[in-house]
Amino acid sequence: MRERIVFQDNDRIAVIAPHPDDECLGTAAVLLLAPERTDIFVLTDGSHGNPEKSIEEEAEIRRKQFEAEMEAVRPHAWKWLGFEDTTLPQRQDAADGIDFTPYTKIFLPWHESPHPDHQAAALMCCRAIRRQKAQAECFMYEIGTPFYRPTHCIDITELVEAKRQLIRFHKDQNDQEDINITLNLLRGSQMLSDPNCRYAECYLKADARKLGYSPDLIAKLYTLREDPALEASLEEKGIRIKRVMPPDFTKVHAFIKENFAASWADEALAAMMKGVCYVAVRDGKMLAFGCVGAIAPDYAGPGGTIPEARGLGINRAIVQKSFRYLKDQGFQYAVNGSVAPAERRIVERVVDVIAVEDSEDAYANLLRRR
Repeated sequence: MRERIVFQDNDRIAVIAPHPDDECLGTAAVLLLAPERTDIFVLTDGSHGNPEKSIEEEAEIRRKQFEAEMEAVRPHAWKWLGFEDTTLPQRQDAADGIDFTPYTKIFLPWHESPHPDHQAAALMCCRAIRRQKAQAECFMYEIGTPFYRPTHCIDITELVEAKRQLIRFHKDQNDQEDINITLNLLRGSQMLSDPNCRYAECYLKADARKLGYSPDLIAKLYTLREDPALEASLEEKGIRIKRVMPPDFTKVHAFIKENFAASWADEALAAMMKGVCYVAVRDGKMLAFGCVGAIAPDYAGPGGTIPEARGLGINRAIVQKSFRYLKDQGFQYAVNGSVAPAERRIVERVVDVIAVEDSEDAYANLLRRR
């Protein structure tokens, strides 16, 4: 039995849309039932949504279409963050500027959606919600791909034509209307307790305190397991791991800021100046980076690999090299900060670790702390 979402007079609602149309595809009921209490945050410019247009042309088209939809909806507020479409997995700071504390309900894309931007948006928002200690209820919405077990629903039988009109503002995304209205029809047919419900939007209630939680790890450097063949195999592929020297500080800082996050770039700069920063390079192009000593002498991270270079073992090679450096400095333990599950599996291939519970983002938002 799915619980109905009911909007109260004192609700303040946030809708997170990775792309300019996700807000009406997944949460049209919110926009139509409570627009005056709803703020909409669009994270990307939608610029990769039509291969027949240039990125610049499509970004302008998508913004104008979204603005026309907002003129019809008239929400309390909306904000266009404008990150490039498809880049959210590399933009770990994309949600950092959103203040989630005023809201009572937050609607997020599904964290297991097939679209990488949807996954990244959900997880980065949950991290921000945890950091800010926001108390809102969080609901994930579905677009195209259904949840296995939704927890909540809204009957949109009387709203379905209005939802169609909102979707039609996004004219160049012409396959989305049929896909998503069909999903709403399927959900309506599953509402066996309410035979009058023909169309429904379904949601999955989420606990932002747990979703994508990434604790700090204590790495036992005395258990270091090095694979000498790994770096050699990378070199056979033309990939070399180098320690960053001063003439390249500006280039490396720009690479990290562009592909990952500004805060990571700043940490890397600190590591270059007082510790170590490694980069993986192929044909003069940077593919990955990893830091040691940015926050403290025994601190490893941050680090990351651009999407097209993942799966080659580069990250593991940099982790291995970083822990070797720390061990040679005399450390028996190292702190690896806020390690995501996929990264943790890589670290655990190199050393034994202990997770530090309730430690995530121990170094986040230092300027805001008392």
